[in-house]
Amino acid sequence: MKALCPTKIALCSVMVALFLSVGCSKDDTEVSYDLAGNWKVAYYIDGSETITKTDENTWPDINNGDVTANFTEPDDDGKGAISGITVTNAYQGNYTLGAEGEITIGPVATTFINEPEWTNLFRISGAQNYEIKNSRLFIYYNDGQNTIVLERN
Repeated sequence: MKALCPTKIALCSVMVALFLSVGCSKDDTEVSYDLAGNWKVAYYIDGSETITKTDENTWPDINNGDVTANFTEPDDDGKGAISGITVTNAYQGNYTLGAEGEITIGPVATTFINEPEWTNLFRISGAQNYEIKNSRLFIYYNDGQNTIVLERN
C-alpha cells in the first residue's frame, strides 16, 4: 500500500474544509418567518409594476414619506399586534399567523386623512401570506397579485 504524501493530505484537508464552508453557507434567498420588529416600506409590486418612493408620490417633509410597520413577537397561538404610520396617520391592529407564511391582519384601526399616493397600495389588512428573503419582508395580498416589500427600520 502506497503512503500519501503529507502535502497531498494537507491539500485534501484544505479542499474538504473549503467545500464544507461553501456548501454550508447561508443562502441569500433562504426564506424565514421572523417578522417581529420595526419595518418600513421599500417598494410595492402591483401586478408586474414595481412602485418606489419618490417626491412625487409621497411627502418627504412628513415622516420622511415613510410607511412603517411594527410587529410584536407573536404569542404561542401565533397572535401579535401591529402598529405603524402611513405617512400622515397612525394605525394599529392585530395579526394571526397560520401555517408557515400564512398571515391574517385585522381589524386595523386608522384614518385616511390627507394621505399621499404612496400609501394607496399599503393594504396591510388584506395580507394573506408573507416571507422574509434577502432581509426584506414580502407581504402578499390579492391572491399574490400585489406585494408590500418592507425592510428593517
